[in-house]
Amino acid sequence: MVFVFEKKENGEKYYYLAHNQRISAKKWKSFRKYLGKELPNKTELEKLKKDFVEEFNIPLEKPLAYLDKEKLAKVDYIIGKFHEKIKKYPKIALDKIERDFTIKFTYNTNAIEGNKITLIETAALLNKKITPEGKSLREIYEITNTEKALNYLKGYKGILSKRLILKLHKIMMKNIDDETAGRLRTFDVSIQGANWMPPRGSEVNGKFEEFMDWYSANKNKLHPLELASIIHLKFIEVHPFGDGNGRIARLITNFLLMKNGYPPINIMEKNTIEYVKVLQYAQNTQQFKELCDWFLQKLGENYAETLFPAKKLRK
Repeated sequence: MVFVFEKKENGEKYYYLAHNQRISAKKWKSFRKYLGKELPNKTELEKLKKDFVEEFNIPLEKPLAYLDKEKLAKVDYIIGKFHEKIKKYPKIALDKIERDFTIKFTYNTNAIEGNKITLIETAALLNKKITPEGKSLREIYEITNTEKALNYLKGYKGILSKRLILKLHKIMMKNIDDETAGRLRTFDVSIQGANWMPPRGSEVNGKFEEFMDWYSANKNKLHPLELASIIHLKFIEVHPFGDGNGRIARLITNFLLMKNGYPPINIMEKNTIEYVKVLQYAQNTQQFKELCDWFLQKLGENYAETLFPAKKLRK
């Protein structure tokens, strides 16, 4: 979708029409045209947008089920610029960016679940093998296992499947709960602080098959960000494991994003309460717009601050 991009330099505002088009996985094409220092009126702006589409032969957009078109266009623009920027980087710089994400994702995804190892301690543990003092073996293995699971996903070329999900859980639970690692639960569980009950142990196999069937039916219908957001919720609804469901859900979400050319998302520990609330609202109502918008917003925030520290996207 074409949208207005506002750039501020030396106290002056400059307006552009912008569009970012995903050509294929990790390949994006950006379009931008200068409008001037003043924004045209609504009628003129719509005409300029139409001319812009015709000039650059921008294809018609596929309908979205839940996401707001303009919000998606702005995040797509940010992601396109991100890919455009890093493709010029030497390998050592790309490796550093990837390593930084691994450390921050590993810290946050475990902190959300109550792990007390700090970000600095996570970096020291993963980079220098320095074991933090006063932390349990379980907490330490949660950190090291998350790194292994994320690295496994980065090298995995297949599709989302039951086999992949069980493999991720086996990696995540190694040395923590080897008895149930990589196995669907057959026992009942409850979730502290939740206002709903997961399926009974006897129902898990059937619910998991329904989950995979939903994915197969919708993977080519929904926008990748819609798919990744809703699959996140549906996996948590099934709650197929005795432990580690949230961390596996966040890994699956990133797998689907990366498979479709988007960079991975890092859900911050500081956003835990709003994260849980948006999931609970979607679970209770089975309405997915707010859920998809939230994931879209967080993905944009992950990269906007780094790429556009002095620029602003118009609301």
